[in-house]
Formats: sequence, C-alpha cells, structure tokens
Amino acid sequence: MPADLHLTLVLPGLLWPHQEAIVPKLPLPALNTLRQWSKYFPQTISRSLLYRQYLWQGSWLQQAGQQINSDSNGYGFIATPISQTAGMHQLQYLDGKVLGLTTEEAKAFCDVLNAWLQADGWQFRPVKPDLWLVTTPQTIEFTLPPLLDLSGRIDGTTKPAGADATLILQQQTELQMLLYQHPLNLQRNARGLPAINGFWFEQDSAGTANNKTLLYTNSSWAFHAHNLPENYTGLADSLSSQQEVVLFNEELCLPVNQGDVYTYTQILQQWEQDWWQPLLTALQNRQIHRLDIRCEAGVLKIRKPWLPPFWRKTKPFSGLSL
Repeated sequence: MPADLHLTLVLPGLLWPHQEAIVPKLPLPALNTLRQWSKYFPQTISRSLLYRQYLWQGSWLQQAGQQINSDSNGYGFIATPISQTAGMHQLQYLDGKVLGLTTEEAKAFCDVLNAWLQADGWQFRPVKPDLWLVTTPQTIEFTLPPLLDLSGRIDGTTKPAGADATLILQQQTELQMLLYQHPLNLQRNARGLPAINGFWFEQDSAGTANNKTLLYTNSSWAFHAHNLPENYTGLADSLSSQQEVVLFNEELCLPVNQGDVYTYTQILQQWEQDWWQPLLTALQNRQIHRLDIRCEAGVLKIRKPWLPPFWRKTKPFSGLSL
C-alpha cells in the first residue's frame, strides 16, 4: 500500500438526529483516538449534496442513459420505487437496496408501468434495480425535493410544484392504485418483501465527483465504482499505487431514517472492529498518510501526530457530534 495514501471515508447518517431516542454509551476507543488526532471542519450540507460530491460527475441522467444504451431523444427524469405506509401525519417509506429488488423484477414492474402509460408515451427503464429512468415525449416541468433528503418520511409539504405538478401528482396516485394488490406485489409479500406501491420522481442531478479518484461504495447512485469491501483488510488487499481513495458507505442511512438506535449502535460497534481499529493501526504504521471522515455535518481531517496530544480532551463519540 502506498505510504502517501489519502483515504476519505464518507458516512451519510453518521450523526444521530433523534432527540427522543438516546444513543447509549458506545465503546469505540479507536474511533475516539482518531477523533483526538483530528481537526474538525464544520460544513453542514444536505445528504443529496453529499452523494453528488462523491458518487458521480455531471448529469446523472446522461450517464444512466449511456449505461442502459438508451437512444431516446425524449425528456427524462429519475424514478425511485418505494414502499410506503401511512402514518398519523405523514407517509413512511423504504427505498434502495432494502427493497430487495432484482434486475429481472425491476424490468417486470417497468413492463407493467409502460403498458399502463403507453398512450402517454412514458417509458420506464431500470438503471439499477432500485433506480429507474423515465422518458416522456414532451418536457414536464415540476420540482420535488430529493428523496435522499426526506429521511424516510413524506409529509404534506413535499408535494410537486411547477407547471406540471398536477400531472406528476396524478401519475403518482394512479400508479399507486395500479400496483395495489398487483400479482407482482403479491409474490413479493409471499417472499416476505415490502410491496412496491409508490414512486418518487426527481429532475436530473449534476454530480461533482472526481472520476480520477478510486471509489468504493454500496450505493446504487454511483457510476464507475467498485463494491465496498467488508473491512479494511479487504481494501488493503486491493490497493496498489492509488493515492486518492474514497469509501462511501450508506449503511447507517436506513437505521437513522427509521429511528432504529439499536441497529445504529450495532453498526458502529462492528465498524470499530472492521474499520476504526485497522485504520488507526494503518495511520500509526504510516501506511496511510491522511484519513478524512466526512458526513453531512462536516469533516474530520486526521493525521498521526508527532506527539500524542495528551493535552487535548476529546469527549467519547456519542452519535451527536463529530
């Protein structure tokens, strides 16, 4: 492994936002040492912006079209299949890989939608099993906030806006009714999987990632990325002469969205074994020159100090701040 390696660990959902659910004390000595060695630079950004900064460069729709060899000259936007349930004052939803969609299943759902909307000229095509491309014959003017920023809940403030907002809302409602008790969903229910009973539409999104940086991730939003290793050992075995590496791990997003403090703490404790301690050792042995830990609240820039900063008192990581 190169001694001048700069490793950036991007962890959306790292901080716990739910004041009503207290995070128990976490035994994370390696992470706490890394924090003691760090300088913190606050920079609050949205989760969607964090994704755009690290996972793709330029138009997401353009890259999606290239990936599926789409030659459509129509207008396009992003469709995210979701599984939604009604709460007291809002809808709760699941999205992403937790839906357990396969490529074949996503194509089957798209075939159903395409047949239903054939007269309107709408075409659905899966780019990833959980991220789809929609093309239409005419431009459709609407805005909706990125689903990534809704934290698992949709309320009355997140309705479509713009000249064609009514059309978007109508299509969302009709497709929800179409899929209610649909055979594809009945099959999913029999397998213990959540029903696909809604869609979130978004306009194109421009990413600013550096394509020259080696990227490892478990996110479907990425293009030209490697699968995220299970631990630091798996990463170290795959590197040779790279100097800039990004690890983007979205594993915490689901438990944070759902307020699941037990799973949140379990993941962090597993990371202590798989990542924090090995990363600390790699810094101590000068295998890593610099380590950055990035989330929506800011970045920790970490280097091995010449002398242990015994004078700097760092509170143990509580999930509330870096």
